[in-house]
Amino acid sequence: MSSLSGKKSHITFGIVTDVQYADSEDGTDFSGTRIRYYRNSLNLLKNAINDWKQQTDRVAFVLQLGDLIDGKNNKGGEESSHRALTSALNPFQSLKSTPTYHTIGNHDLYNFQRSFFLESSIMNPSLSLSIETSPSSKHLYYTFLPHPKLRIVNLDTYEISLLGYGDSPDDPNFLLAQAWFREHNGRENVNDVDGLEGLERRWAAYNGGVSQQQLTWLGQVLRKATAREENVIITTHVGIKTEYRGYNVCLAWNSEEILAVLADYPCVIAVLAGHEHSGWDHIDPHTGVQHITVPAVIETEPGSNAYATARLLDDSLAITGVGTVPSYSIKLRYAIYSV
Repeated sequence: MSSLSGKKSHITFGIVTDVQYADSEDGTDFSGTRIRYYRNSLNLLKNAINDWKQQTDRVAFVLQLGDLIDGKNNKGGEESSHRALTSALNPFQSLKSTPTYHTIGNHDLYNFQRSFFLESSIMNPSLSLSIETSPSSKHLYYTFLPHPKLRIVNLDTYEISLLGYGDSPDDPNFLLAQAWFREHNGRENVNDVDGLEGLERRWAAYNGGVSQQQLTWLGQVLRKATAREENVIITTHVGIKTEYRGYNVCLAWNSEEILAVLADYPCVIAVLAGHEHSGWDHIDPHTGVQHITVPAVIETEPGSNAYATARLLDDSLAITGVGTVPSYSIKLRYAIYSV
């Protein structure tokens, strides 16, 4: 065990999101206002991983919150996408015995169908560690317990989606996504939210939702975690809590349903998301859950960075941000005494 300001760290892990690597010249977001550093994002990822390698308290695992590669890669076809994915995964593999737990984002699904990720042991080795879902189950949501007092629960916020079902157009979740989209947006340009107001601007194809089956599973996991007094961190690509900024809204389509499940169980201490590149944080006044949208690597200037190192302490989770990522201290629901 190592320490942070004299406090014992029971387990340490890394957090990074929205690398969106592409072997491409710098560009901008779709509004043309924010620069994206496609090649340099890989350099920043390598810097983050080198930092984790040098930590005095060993990083036990890394949470990668989605959009590892950029949609630009698919313009070169499948070979280009595979090449970019290999390049982006290589730095994580240099961590040797330290696993990385990946979340699937919209840019990942611009490059590959869901079926690719479901069958990929490289992208989701964590599926075999799920105690609530058998290894043979075809899901991209999962849970694992890295410490007796800490559970990670990863949501798949593109289970109901217009993305990733090109090879399975009759999938019920794809059909439901189409129905929801027709009801709430219905435009031919599926990312056009002009005319939609406030949080209704969530109804774009770059967001998605979770199924009733996943909601049921989430409730089962949180009920058991509460009974066992496990502190839970929810990880997701699309946030389930955000604010309207008059631009676009990076919010899960049925976020209210997800929040309702979380509200039923006191074990959840934080929700970690990616997707909204500038980052955002909010403490839910009703549940006390800390919602953190982690700033993106892809829009971080060369010379800075965007990642965090989290440490589980006796009574809190200390998240130390680097570069554009803030630091946080989150009180545990269940303190650690003799674990």
